Amino acid sequence: MKPEKNFKEMVIQSIASDSRNMQPVVVLREKSGDRELYIWIGPVEAMALQRAISKDIFQRPLTHELLRNVIDKTGSHIEHIEIDDLKEHTYYATIYIKTADSKLVTVDARPSDSLVLATWAGVPIFVNEDVIQGMTQVAQADEPKSKVVLTPEDVERTDEELTKILERMDPEDLGNA
Repeated sequence: MKPEKNFKEMVIQSIASDSRNMQPVVVLREKSGDRELYIWIGPVEAMALQRAISKDIFQRPLTHELLRNVIDKTGSHIEHIEIDDLKEHTYYATIYIKTADSKLVTVDARPSDSLVLATWAGVPIFVNEDVIQGMTQVAQADEPKSKVVLTPEDVERTDEELTKILERMDPEDLGNA
């Protein structure tokens, strides 16, 4: 953890749905406190996080499992993640990876991806106090009006809907990747 900043350990309390727009929201709760932090994420990321929480393993690895496997197979491991900044309503995160030769490597990442990897790896989630304070000041306006916890059936339905959308898409619409 960065010594020059004040970080608090947080845990994933739930994945909720913002009742205004039905967008998934990760609810983080302070491990030794009662403050919450809300991070809006996409439905695909919510599905990946729910699968990591419930330890659903597919026959073939999905993207987050693939990345975790690559890290593990190289003799490295994830130490922890940090949600370290909030700029213009966008969160920033860093994944801390200890390599096989004990070097600490940092990787810039989206908080949603970081949370999925942290959940799979069972490592701590730290949030910069400034981010918590910044979010607390605007939380009254942006806070979800009600929380809806996604069930495994919701995740399965989302997966089916995403599959239907992908089947209808023309690969030409995706551009060059």
